Formats: sequence, structure tokens, C-alpha cells
Amino acid sequence: MDQAKAEAQVAAAERAVMDGLFSEDGRRDPHSVLRSSGIAGCRYAFVQEVLHDPRFVAPVMPSSADLMFQVVSRFMARLPPGRHGTVRAHFSGLFTPRRVERYRAQIAARVDTLIGAMPAKGPVDLVAAFTRPLPFQVIADVLGVPADRQNWLSEAMETFGRAVAGQRDHANVELGNAAAEDMLNYFEQALADRAEHPREDVLSLLAAEPSDAEARADLRANCIFFILAGHVTTTALLSAGVHLLAEHPTQLARLLASPAGWPAAVEELLRFVSPTTLTGTTASVDAEVDGCPVPAGRQRILVFAAANRDPKIFTSPDDFDVTRTPNPHLAFSAGSHYCLGAPLARMHAEIALPALFTRLPGLRPAAPPVWLGSVPVRQIAVLPVEWN
Repeated sequence: MDQAKAEAQVAAAERAVMDGLFSEDGRRDPHSVLRSSGIAGCRYAFVQEVLHDPRFVAPVMPSSADLMFQVVSRFMARLPPGRHGTVRAHFSGLFTPRRVERYRAQIAARVDTLIGAMPAKGPVDLVAAFTRPLPFQVIADVLGVPADRQNWLSEAMETFGRAVAGQRDHANVELGNAAAEDMLNYFEQALADRAEHPREDVLSLLAAEPSDAEARADLRANCIFFILAGHVTTTALLSAGVHLLAEHPTQLARLLASPAGWPAAVEELLRFVSPTTLTGTTASVDAEVDGCPVPAGRQRILVFAAANRDPKIFTSPDDFDVTRTPNPHLAFSAGSHYCLGAPLARMHAEIALPALFTRLPGLRPAAPPVWLGSVPVRQIAVLPVEWN
């Protein structure tokens, strides 16, 4: 088979995967699409090798008249190596395990407040009442968004996230454009204010960095990315975590009886849920990975969710097992794009999940969850719960 024909077949297979993930079944359960895809980007070995291979770079997004896509094209994960390294350096020191440890008491206090605010009995939408506000409030505080602006920013972020999830309907994109413009204006003003009146927050650190107009645009876009990436995936992890653990009462009882097992349980939730479903990559030169040729300039999708269920790596990959070890999942990506917020996401789950199941005995879904989308991250809209 000649190269052009082979590439056409790869492109068609990847389009079929993307179409499937945007379908109702794909939004609800991406594995209903991924199990039968057969593309290289669903294999653990391919994904792992590409993530560590400097010949592969973030794909360039097509130019767009829509501000939402212009903003996304500046997100850290989308930038070419030089700009990616510059933006990443601005944020990287904020998420070391030692620094994240400072947030433990803050997360625990938020957990206590949010659970305490729940009514005596359900049903309650856990997403609105707990799993969205918890990580959002924490990451907004870290960035330096004042409390009186957080409700507005939360609504703008939710609009933006819904627009990304529903981007195949241009009416959603228009809403995303408006939300993007409002947030960019806010962060421009906030950075200008911090340059004049610095505080102990991330915005002040960013404002102190010398930057030209292009670098400033990258910073503003990545303020949005900082909060979006810092809470949407954690919201999905916590929500799906409650749903999964309630469906596996024996494993949950073991964890409640032996809390030392929670860190391993969180790793299994990360593998099983894979809050970030996929990303893209482009070969900068001709390459061959795991027996698959990738010509220079060609894109491939890397599907973390599928790699984390690869039977060559994980025994009984579709079984949820809180004692699974080893568990070399790729939920946080790897290599130069490894998720900066990984320690914070783990901490949220290790604090919040035991607290929920301890303080709300018999916590369980009152109805199936409603998922907004699976591309590029899993976004949940509603999870009704009740308890004894």
C-alpha cells in the first residue's frame, strides 16, 4: 500500500473515532467508541513513546475567526516547544508536591463547608453542590481571583467548557466566544492591577514577568487554561469517583475500614475514568513509533482513556480494582506535557472522597450521571445523589 493511501486510511479511522466521541454514546461512555477503534493512538506503547519523543510536537490549530478557538490555540498544551516552555515555566513552581501540601488545609476546610451546606437528605446534584465548586474555588484562590468575582468567573468558565464540548454546533461556539472575550478582558485588567499593586498570588507573579504583546496574549489565555484545567478534570474525577465507588460497595467498605488504601484507589480512579480523554500530536520529522510510520507534518490523536485500558499493560483493564498495582496510567499525560496540577488533583480526591462517604452514609446515585462531553476532557453536567 502506498503512503498516501495508508495516511488516508489512518485519517479516516481517526475521524471515525472523533465522530463517535462527539456522539451521545461517546459522551456518556468513550469506551463504547474506543474499544473497537484499532488506531495506533489507542495503544499504550504508542502513546507512551510519543509523549517522550521530542520529534513530536503539539499540533497547530487551524486559524479561526472564533475567539474561543483562538484562545484554545494559545493554551499551554497547544503551544510549540519554545512558547510552551516559556509559559509552563511561569506556572511550574506553583505545583510542586511541597507547595501543593500548603493547600491541604484549605481543601479540607472547603470540603467541610460544602458538605455542611448540604440539606439533611437528597436528592442533591453533587456536581453543583460539591464537585464543581470545590476545585474551582481552590484554583481561583491560588490564581488570585477575589471571592466577589468567583461566581461570575465560574459561570463564564462553565459556558466556555460547554461550548468546547458542544463545538460542532456553532450556536455553542458563539456563546464560547462571548465568554472568552469577557474573561480575557477581566484577566487583562487583573494583570494590570497586579503590576501596580502586587499581592501574594499567581496573577502578581505573572504580571511581574516582562512580556511583549504576543507573550501577554499567551499569559491571558493561560489564565483561562489554568482555572479550566485546574477544576474541570477534577470535577469529573470526583463525580465519577463517587459513582464508581457507590457501585462497588465491597471495595468502598474496605477503603472506609482501612483509609491507607485511598491513594491507590485514587490512582485506579484516574486510570479508569481518565478525565482527559485525548490530545493530539504532530511529527516534526518522519518517524516510526511502535511499528507505525508517522510522516513529517502528519497528526495523530493520543487517546489516554484507551491507553489506560490496554490489556497488554493492565490485567482485566475493564475491571475497577482499588488495589491495582502496579498502575502506570497516563491520566496526567507524560514527558514535557505532564500535568502540572497532578499533585493538587490527587490531593482533592484523597481528601474529598473519604469525607463524602463518611459524612453522608450510604451516599449513592439517585439517577444516572449526565455527561456533557468527552473531547478533549470528560465534562459532567449533573450527578443526582442521595444518602441515608
